Amino acid sequence: MKKLALILFAFVLIASACTKEEEETEEPKALNPTATQKGFCIEWTATTCSICGSKGGPLLHKYSVDAPHSVVIAIHVNGNSDPMANNQLANGFRGDRPSGGGIPSFWVGDLKTSTNDQEAMNDLIKTGNAVAGIDIKYTKEGSNMKIETLTKFFGTGTGDYYLSVYILEDGIDGSSTAPAGYVQPGTSSSYPNDDYKHNFVIRASSMNNSVMGEKIVTNPASGKEIAKNYTIALDPTWTNTVYAVAVLWKYDANATIKYSYVNAIRK
Repeated sequence: MKKLALILFAFVLIASACTKEEEETEEPKALNPTATQKGFCIEWTATTCSICGSKGGPLLHKYSVDAPHSVVIAIHVNGNSDPMANNQLANGFRGDRPSGGGIPSFWVGDLKTSTNDQEAMNDLIKTGNAVAGIDIKYTKEGSNMKIETLTKFFGTGTGDYYLSVYILEDGIDGSSTAPAGYVQPGTSSSYPNDDYKHNFVIRASSMNNSVMGEKIVTNPASGKEIAKNYTIALDPTWTNTVYAVAVLWKYDANATIKYSYVNAIRK
């Protein structure tokens, strides 16, 4: 019996070692885009705006929850008083998705909405599969973010398609004890514990601060795949949760919205 027990114990050790070795040598998972329609929203906001704290921030958070892999972006303005503002990126979005003169202001996909619109994101992701999907993976290497993307078309596309990659930051302190310029007013009802965080703050883009990225394909056939790699420098002051997202656009110079939304990915 003792010999049998020793043999069984040895077998268990060997099996465990093999399993561990297999796990450690497993190849990284390949990128796998799907046609599933993901959500997209930008919010125009600022730390000088009370409604941005009481209604704007909570709605943007709700959109991110309603569509877990959606891309939601907070675009801060009033650069003289809001240190999270990026005028180059803001001006890039103003061409197709302006604030309309007031903040907070929202665009969900290609639709301008209000702070009272709770269903816009759900409506977008229920529109059915998109003509294309994106997958993304990224790693931080020193002061850079290394990003890999794969875009795949599941139907025939017409016209020019552009791919944007953005760096976003979550978890920036906006409480009453935050540094000057970061304190978000209007949060007493939605964040009673004085723990407001600025999330989804856009920090950088893949193409020299051009928000619409680069053209990746024209008139793609169904099944067409486009792989793209990017390296984006990270500012050392971005000390919270920093991550990459990707958005696919269709360009039409004659359309009212020249860059219409196709699909996106956040992981």
